[in-house]
Order: sequence, then C-alpha cells, then structure tokens
Amino acid sequence: MLSTSIIKTLLYRTQIRLASSSSSIDIADFIRGMSSAKKLKSESSTINKPRHVRMKERGRDPGLTSRINLQVISNGYVGTCKSLILSNDQTNYLFNCGEGTQRTLQEKNTIWETKFSKTKHIFVTKKSWDTMGGLLGLCISLKETYLNEITFHAPCDVIDLLKHWKGLEAFPNVTLEQHDYDKAEFKDDCFKINAIALRANNSISNTGNDLSQMKKFPEDLVYAYLCETHPFPGSLSAELCAFHGVPPSELRSRLKNGEDITLPDGRVILSKDVTLPGEPPVKVLILECPSLNYLDSIIKSDLNSHSYHTIVHLAPHSILNNETYRSWMKSIKTTHHLFLDETQKNVHIEAIYRYQTQLNYIDDGIFPLLSYHNSLKEELKLPESVDNITYGLTSTRIPIRPILGPDNSKLVVLQPQNYIDTLLENEEFKQTFTAAKQQLQAMHEIAKTGHSYPEIIFLGTGSACPSKPRNTSGILIHINDTNLFLLDCAEGTVGQIRHFYGDQSDDILSRIHFAYISHMHADHLGGLYGLIQQRRRAFENLGHKYEKLILLCPNKYIDVGEKQWNYFSNKHSFDDDVHVIFNRTLTNGLPSLTNIGGENTNEEKFLFQKFKSIGLHGVQTVLVEHIYDAHALVLRHIDGWSLAFSGDCKQSNDFIQAGQNVDVLIHEATFETGLEVYASQMRHCTMAQAIDVGRRMNAKYTILWHFSQRYAKIPFLSERKDEEDSDKKQTKRPDNVCISFDFMRIHLSDLPRACELVPVFESMFYDEWLNMKKRQTRREQEPDYFAKNTRMIESKRKFMSGRTSPSNSDKTQSTTKNNTSPRQ
Repeated sequence: MLSTSIIKTLLYRTQIRLASSSSSIDIADFIRGMSSAKKLKSESSTINKPRHVRMKERGRDPGLTSRINLQVISNGYVGTCKSLILSNDQTNYLFNCGEGTQRTLQEKNTIWETKFSKTKHIFVTKKSWDTMGGLLGLCISLKETYLNEITFHAPCDVIDLLKHWKGLEAFPNVTLEQHDYDKAEFKDDCFKINAIALRANNSISNTGNDLSQMKKFPEDLVYAYLCETHPFPGSLSAELCAFHGVPPSELRSRLKNGEDITLPDGRVILSKDVTLPGEPPVKVLILECPSLNYLDSIIKSDLNSHSYHTIVHLAPHSILNNETYRSWMKSIKTTHHLFLDETQKNVHIEAIYRYQTQLNYIDDGIFPLLSYHNSLKEELKLPESVDNITYGLTSTRIPIRPILGPDNSKLVVLQPQNYIDTLLENEEFKQTFTAAKQQLQAMHEIAKTGHSYPEIIFLGTGSACPSKPRNTSGILIHINDTNLFLLDCAEGTVGQIRHFYGDQSDDILSRIHFAYISHMHADHLGGLYGLIQQRRRAFENLGHKYEKLILLCPNKYIDVGEKQWNYFSNKHSFDDDVHVIFNRTLTNGLPSLTNIGGENTNEEKFLFQKFKSIGLHGVQTVLVEHIYDAHALVLRHIDGWSLAFSGDCKQSNDFIQAGQNVDVLIHEATFETGLEVYASQMRHCTMAQAIDVGRRMNAKYTILWHFSQRYAKIPFLSERKDEEDSDKKQTKRPDNVCISFDFMRIHLSDLPRACELVPVFESMFYDEWLNMKKRQTRREQEPDYFAKNTRMIESKRKFMSGRTSPSNSDKTQSTTKNNTSPRQ
C-alpha cells in the first residue's frame, strides 16, 4: 500500500490543463447584437465576461490562482523592446511596453494561450520610448475589454504623457491610474510588488534608494521590481479523505477549514493528514541596469538581502557580459538568471515570415523574402547554461507556480518548406495559380525592363490596431537613390523597416528626408517619435551629420510633438529634429518663385528648393472629410510619374480633381462593399467606393490599402455592380485595381502583374474569402438592413468618439484629457 506522503506527492505533481477555444463574429452579427443596450448588457455580462470578473461582480472572491508563469514577450532582437509578462488565471502583469508589444502579444495568444485581454497592470522600468512607445496602442486596444481599469507602475508620470491623447478619454469604460510607490507597495490577490529605486553613480545622494526622501521622478530613476507571490495553502484531497475513511459530508468541510475531526469510530483525523502541501512565497526580480553607472546603486540596495526563484536581467549585451556585473550576479542567491540579450536571434512574430514566404512563392519580385529570413530559418541554438544563466527568447517560459525550470519547448523556428506545403494543400489555390503562372512569369520579365523609381514599400496596410498579417499605416517611397518619402508612420513602423531591410536599416533611416502625416489618429502617427529618434541614431552610427526631417503634418501635431520631446529627450528639442510644414500651407500646391526678389518668404523659398532637389515639381494637399485637419496628398515628379495618397477619408471630389490622371492612386478601403452606411458613419470608404474614386480620377492604377482588421488576411474585393443595368448583373472587376500587403514592393512596371494577382490572393485565402462572400449574400437578402439600423450605428459612433456613454459610464471615467483623436 502506498504511504500517505507518496500519495500526496503524486497528487501534487499531477497537473491537468484545459485548453479554451476562441470564436469570432462578423460585422453584421456585431451590429445586430447591439440592437439594444439592454440586450448587449445582459448577454455580455453573462456570457463574454471572464469568470473571475463575473465572480467579483457577484461579491465572491475568485481565490488564489494555482498557476503563475513568467513569459518572455520579446528579448530586444531586431529592435524590439525587452518585455515580459507575469500571468495567472486572472491577470497579466506586463513589464515594459515598447512599440509593437501588442502585436507580439497576439502571437503569444496562440503559442502559450496568454490572454491579451487580461492585461491589467503595466510596469515600466525606466523613462524611455524603448519601454513606453507601445502604451498608447495597448490602451486603445484594451478599450473594449471587460478589464476596465489599467494601472501603471513607472518611475515617471505616465498619465502626464498620455493625457493629451483623446484616445484614452474617448472610451468611458477605461479608467487609468498610476500606483504611487512612495506611499506603499502594491498588493493584489496574487502578488506583493515593491519598486526598488536605482540611480546612476553621479546622482546618488545621502537619501540612497529611499523613494520617500527622493525628488519626485528624477530623470535617471530606474525601477527594479521585486515580485513576491502570496503563500499558496494546501488543498483538501478527496483521495486522502477516502483513504482515511472520511465520508463526503460536513466533516470534510471542517477539515478544509483547518479543523481536526473525530470520526464515529473514535479515530481522530488531523487536517494536515488529508491536505496537500502548500507552497511558500516565491520571489521574482525584474532588474533593469541601463549602464554600469547603476551597479553601485544595485549593490547598495535591498535587492541583495533576498533569495529569488528568478532574476530577469534587462541589461544591454555589453553589461550582461561585463566581469563586474557577473561577479555581482554570483553573489546573489537565486535559482535562475534569465538574460534578455538583444544579440540572441529569435522569431518574435512568426506570422509575418509565414505569410511573406507564401507570397514570395507566388511572386518573388513583388514580395521579396525578409532580410532575416535565411538566418532565422536555421535551427536556433541557445547558449549552454553556465552558472544557472538562461537566455530568454520569445516564447521562453518559467513556471513560478508550480515551481519549475525554464521551458523553451514552444520556441518558434521558421519552416519555409512547411509554409509552402501548407499553401499547396489548397486545391483552389493550385488550380488558380497554375492557370495564371505562365502569364505572370512573362509579365515579370517585361517588368524588369521598367524604371527603378519610384519604388513603393508597404510597411503597414491595416487600420486601427495591428494584427498578425498586417501592421497599421506606413508606406515608404523611394524617390531616387538618396531620398525617401514616408507616408504615415504608425506604431511599429521602425520594426517593419528593420524586418524588410535588415542590416541596411540605418542607411534607409538616414535617407528618409521627408515624412507626411495625413491626420491626427494614432494608427497613422503613433510611431513617428520612435522613427525620428532611430533616425538620429542612424546618423550617429554612420558618422554622418544630422539632417532635419522635413515633416508635413496637421497643425495640432506641434503640441503633441513638443510634449513627447520634452518628456523623453534631454539632449534634443523638437525643433532640433524636424522642420515642420503644415499640410494646410500646400493646399494650393508648391509656392511659385516668380517673385524671388520680392514677396516670397524664406519658408516658401525653402519649400521650393527642398522639393525641387528630389525632383518633385508638384506637392499638393487636399482637405478631406474624416476628422479635423485630415488631408490627402498628390505628388508629381519631373520624370513624369505621379502618385495620389488618400490617407483616411470619405469619397472626396476635391481629391478626385487634384489627382486627375495620376499613375498610382493609393486609396483607403477600410470596409467591404455593402457596408457603405457603416463606412459613411465612420467617415471611411468601402472598396467599391475607393475603386470608384480611381475611375473618376482617371488613375492608371489603384492600390487598395488601410483595410479593417476584419479582413486581415484578404480583403473582400467583390465584383462591382453596373448601376445602369436594370438587372443589376455582376460585371468583371476593374483590371487596374490591386490589393496591398505588408512588405509588398511595387514599381510602376509591376502594377499590371499585381492586378492580375488578385484572384490568386483570393484563392490563397479561399476559406476566408468564401465566408465573406456568404456574409455579403446574407446582407443582399436584407436590402433595408442598414437603413433600419442607421440610428443604432450613429449611437455606436458617438459612443466610440466619447460624445455619449452607456448606462454604466458614470461608474467608470477616464482620468485623462485630450487634444487629439483615437484611431479608427
């Protein structure tokens, strides 16, 4: 017979994991579900809310969680942020949130089942764009989750940084707070967390590391976070109760509460004899050491008096390998040292490589392989563990409860051949591609004889929030060998540049001399500050003298830009980095210099000379209907080519007139054909409307762009209807329209081939395309559906823009104020 201790051990080590599945809902179902606020509230409160949220609403304690994991989100490779998550069944605790963090978290949803929507606490280790550049995007992405409160933990005033974005106040179901470690440590149901202040050598005073005696948020302040779990009590074992003859009655309840009982036969059963062993508190240290100047502060702090399960080191590669730093590490009592070393190769978003590999198989001219493709497809070999040191890569996990060692079993390695094999299993794709392959190859050979410029690189083709296949807005235009023009710059644009250009990224960044921001939505400008800072670093790395970026932008960006520069930059001001040109000043095109000796201002002369130096004789902005000060752009070059860019807008007659006879129209196509009412309410275009703009503009080619993430894989480019045909018969779609994808490289000579690829793309994602086709058919069977719901759609639009709020909005309010708008 097994002893009691063996039974306890076996039961304790047995773990059962349940996998949960997720479901999606289309736009028609989404709108239909909003037919009444009462219905929405009743359904969502009982079905969609997480279990622990429902329990708290009913006044019940969800109790201590039985699983706590530490997981690496990104290790700094390819310019990513060094970021990680502590997660349990109820909450995510995110440490550092640089650009692209929310997109990487979506990848983790499927790899480790890390629920993005559970992110309730965001910890920042230092005041830097590298650790905070993704905060705005993350907050907006969380606006519709049931975790309606976000708490920041940082060595700086995060609310002060975010308060000028309307994107936070516009959603009354989000409350923003910042924990003050000067007053008390942070505690919740799972952790007790304390912030240990670290200062550089030249800033250490007699106050040492005492936050209460320190000036509020000095510039060099860095936080190390000491995270300690609560003791986990042992649980009552039904098997041990049965072993001791305790019947399933109130006696077991008394044993569970810690009482000893006496059975009818006179035997005394102690509570500890039928209870599984509990767990003592476990400590994890998140340690940021920006430079060796902080080492004295680390040594003199309270960090050295604890024993840790894991210490996560967020230091640069040079410090991680410094002898002094290694000597200090050996003096600390810990089971694991986890290094986040930016030099260690790893794949942090596998989806972008998978889709690009499949698209490259279709056309290697328009879809070149990403720069790190060949190096990452090799088997990733981690350095051997020495002195309990582990190198953390994306998907590295260390279980904290139960206490286990590092787990790299789900490390992602690129498998290009598997991606191709999966593609070829699609019979619809094989038939379509085989039929078109010969023609496409012939067109490719013809295209090679075309001009090298302009070259258009799509860095982001989605709207609102990033998805696995599509980042948000960003387009890079190679005007010539030495000058690049950037159209919009969403969060993650620099990361996209590094993925596409690899080791040439610094050279590319230094050649971006012009940037255009169409309007004040975060999915069009959220990455601009980071790009300008990386651009300045590129000049320094290359040993070149810095040249200001010529920035065409809305008037209000001045306020946002100056606040960002004042907040983050101590060395350079906003005016040191950029030369601002307001979009409004170019609504009549470039100024004429017929009066050089007379009335022309210095600014007009500067504009003319700058654009003339890159061959642009026509640069015109057009005021369009979307939000305040939204503009479209038309470029005309002395080599004969021309390009029109819509930004975000409804159909615009002024834009159509300004862009007459352009070679390329890049037009937003946020929604599919059939959602015109919804698109109008949101001040966007459907795909049919975008195509119609190209037809009326007499554009040679139209590239559709800025798709709702409902169409992340493939937009539904339905065949248009001929309005003059009384039978409303379907006609062939225009042959001068193509679909954009991230990392798509287009020359003018490639456009005929790109348009011929549309049916191939649709067959590539045939299941998704077929589902959208079915939804369109359903809508056509209810022709007055959207007319009936106009009032409801208007109500939703007002709620999303913050002008009205639901019935429970008085319970939760945003603590920030704004000057700009949320993204859409």
